[in-house]
Amino acid sequence: MPPLAADTNSGGKKLMASTMWSSAYETGNEMVDNDHKRFFSLVEDVLSSSFTTRRDKISTAMDFLMDYAVHHFKNEERLMEECHFPHTKRHKTQHSEFLASVTELIKRFQNSGYALGELQETSEDVMHFSLDINKTIVSWLTTHVMSSDLALANYYRMWSITEQSKQKIL
Repeated sequence: MPPLAADTNSGGKKLMASTMWSSAYETGNEMVDNDHKRFFSLVEDVLSSSFTTRRDKISTAMDFLMDYAVHHFKNEERLMEECHFPHTKRHKTQHSEFLASVTELIKRFQNSGYALGELQETSEDVMHFSLDINKTIVSWLTTHVMSSDLALANYYRMWSITEQSKQKIL
């Protein structure tokens, strides 16, 4: 799994773990990989916005991320149905659990449950928003892409080869 990158803000104490797209995340399925590149970019937007104090900017970034996650999951689930992926139920459950986690993260954000702006020491009961993004979104995304999505892409590729072979026989 590619490492998380550190970024410091021009002289400030801002330290941000971020996901940068890497070829290690490629599944070999062009549609899925393009979706993932966009997904990673949106996660980066959310992380970057968490170091501002502009709640409207953070909220907009979270909304874009959530909308794109729904779009991407529908694309993947169409592939699962098309190739009769044997792990569809588990994969869809992972998607649902992710959406529920992000929804909960958004609710906590809306209730001002996070520190924002420069990363500074906060009281033990107030977490900086970027830390929860890393725990909830970044961790899930990288693990899911490297395991479940790669398995789906490999299965779909083999199914496609089999389907093409059947067409040649007919």
